[in-house]
Amino acid sequence: MPETAREYLIHRFRGDAQSLRERVSALQSGTRIPGPDLNTSRQMAAACDEVADMLDAISPSDALSEELAALGAMLPLLEKKATVNATVPPVRAVYAGAATRIREVQAAEEQAQRNAEASGVDVDFDEDEDVDEELEEDLDDDIDDDDIVEDHKS
Repeated sequence: MPETAREYLIHRFRGDAQSLRERVSALQSGTRIPGPDLNTSRQMAAACDEVADMLDAISPSDALSEELAALGAMLPLLEKKATVNATVPPVRAVYAGAATRIREVQAAEEQAQRNAEASGVDVDFDEDEDVDEELEEDLDDDIDDDDIVEDHKS
């Protein structure tokens, strides 16, 4: 399961590309399916693969702010590709949709970070060791709490 915004988007566009390739196979076998024709479906699958490859080219980062900035840097290129493909609306929609998904993910991550900060939780895990220690302490506390509950049940 994807854990970061970047991974989520890669997973989403790889899945879309796979679904479109399955559609192409069905159309090639003679199955009648409403929607884009064979050639357009191929072009859409290629566009989804291209978006996923662009996302995959972003170096993973433990810092949420760096990841969101890298995703945001893709927006002008995606918008340009959408404009260039204006004559093929379904293909244009892949690139425009990618830009929209990035904006949605950015907004959701930023809102989650604001909510966490408002509640006093640190969500930008730049220092993995500190995070691991905090998680271990929390887990120990949870285990201790479970023992207390079990003692009261006896």
